[in-house]
Amino acid sequence: MGAYLCIASNDVPPAVSKRISLNVNFAPVIKVPNQLLGAPLNTDVQLECYVEAFPNTINYWVKNRGEMLLNGSKYHIREEKSGYKVFMWLVIKAFSPEDIGTYNCISTNSLGRAEGTLRLYGK
Repeated sequence: MGAYLCIASNDVPPAVSKRISLNVNFAPVIKVPNQLLGAPLNTDVQLECYVEAFPNTINYWVKNRGEMLLNGSKYHIREEKSGYKVFMWLVIKAFSPEDIGTYNCISTNSLGRAEGTLRLYGK
């Protein structure tokens, strides 16, 4: 996937070039750098997922296979897109015993769906 430059030349100048962009459609793939995280109580905890997919994805976080997490006073959700890659972060503010559990980052596009699992425990 990327930009390619084709150059055609023979003994008669000038040479001719054409730039073409190649996109490859594929279902999301998720990488989770830290699948098991321990955090002290009353600190902010950051969870991370890396997604690769094309075309664009819809990304979200869920807790304990249930509720979808939203930006607010408890959670700060952020995404950064770079080409076909998306970096997802979830910050859990003021980590408490109720926050212990399993978190999933989920990514979906027209070709499929992927999810990563992170387990969070208290120290």
